[in-house]
Amino acid sequence: MTDTMVKIPALPELTFEEKQHIYRLNGVQIPSVSKLMEPLKASCYAGVSNQTLANAAKKGTSVHNSIENWLKFGIEDIPAEHRGYYDGFREWWDKYNPVLVASEMKMYHKLLRYGGTIDLLCILGDELALVDFKTTYSLLEMTCGVQLEAYSQALASHGLQIQRKHILHMKKDGKWAFPEFPAKDPTRWRVVGALKSLYDYEQSYK
Repeated sequence: MTDTMVKIPALPELTFEEKQHIYRLNGVQIPSVSKLMEPLKASCYAGVSNQTLANAAKKGTSVHNSIENWLKFGIEDIPAEHRGYYDGFREWWDKYNPVLVASEMKMYHKLLRYGGTIDLLCILGDELALVDFKTTYSLLEMTCGVQLEAYSQALASHGLQIQRKHILHMKKDGKWAFPEFPAKDPTRWRVVGALKSLYDYEQSYK
């Protein structure tokens, strides 16, 4: 399941410490896209308990890992309580028949120096598509759009131009949605820049 039409750059200068979720560029720690987006998420999830958020993150990781195992190794290994999310993914895959370019791809932006992990890079039809997986109860368009644009611009800084951007929103009952976001999104790109400026400003006082 690999595609040879798109050349993925080797990035030995970028490392990732999974347990601490730390990206390093040439040994220097850089923020993740998730870290940059914390102010937006704090606004969206105000009033939601930390335990609820932790449980949601654990579920998302489980589903992501199961999808990656199938994409890379053809292995079906999904906890029973999360089976519906995985079944939704497989139904989507069979319907759209994408060509896999990369899964769980580590990437960084050359100029703004932030890192992130792209869930899926694939060919849909004849277009290069960026797909992010979500298992949340509801989809927050405000944060999803910014996250997708941050990933897209990071890829662009390495010469990979995205033509389509999507969220694959999977539900517990096996249902799914596949909303599309603008391939070029200058408004959300300005938000990414503002979030990085805020992060850099805060770091200057630490």
